Amino acid sequence: MHKLLEKIFASRAQTRVVQHFLDRPKEFFNLSRIAKDTGLAHSTIHRVMQPLVDIGFVKEIRVGQQIRLFILETEETKSKIIADFYKQIRPFLEEKSRATS
Repeated sequence: MHKLLEKIFASRAQTRVVQHFLDRPKEFFNLSRIAKDTGLAHSTIHRVMQPLVDIGFVKEIRVGQQIRLFILETEETKSKIIADFYKQIRPFLEEKSRATS
């Protein structure tokens, strides 16, 4: 259990991807779109997505043989808790961000 947060927030890149999904909980994304939206390399996105799928934070949907779409797994308890936490803390983070800009 103590490794769960390490799996979700394993790196800055993975944290950025987690935030991307939390900001858009009902949208589907392919790897290229996630890379474009986060400013991260496609190879980085490819690497950080699997742990998020493995723990059930993100749902992977295969469309054909090569296309994979991803969406926040909103029915998973872990995702719900993190999403609720993010909603509560986001105004404080935005406030701090504006103050340092």
